[in-house]
Amino acid sequence: MNFHDVHTLQQALDVAPPPRLRTAQERAEHAERQRRLLVAHEDERVMAEWRQRYPEDVTYEQAYWARRRKEETQRRRDERLDRRRRKALALSQCDIVENGGQMIFTSDDDRWDDMWLDTSDQTSEDGDDDDDDNDWA
Repeated sequence: MNFHDVHTLQQALDVAPPPRLRTAQERAEHAERQRRLLVAHEDERVMAEWRQRYPEDVTYEQAYWARRRKEETQRRRDERLDRRRRKALALSQCDIVENGGQMIFTSDDDRWDDMWLDTSDQTSEDGDDDDDDNDWA
């Protein structure tokens, strides 16, 4: 329902039809959702008041998260650089072996697997696409 003259939650509740609750369980679940909604609204109100009363805390928190994002970006950049270095070493070892040169890795060395590492930069700025547990993606 979209009413152009409804601006608050209470006004919306006043014009909305009552929920279709048939069982005691549905009524209990509805009551629990309503309690959670009230808690969320109160939390938002308290946080708005806190931001207004303590702007220095807000500034500190914003600086903290900016620093964390910068550190995380640097960590991801360092990990990608390390993967590229390891992959380049493994591929150069393959080239050396193919041209009759001497191996620096043993045949069961885990570094041979590094030639299959993904070194693409197909990650987003916020890092949501970067899966730390999966070097194969």
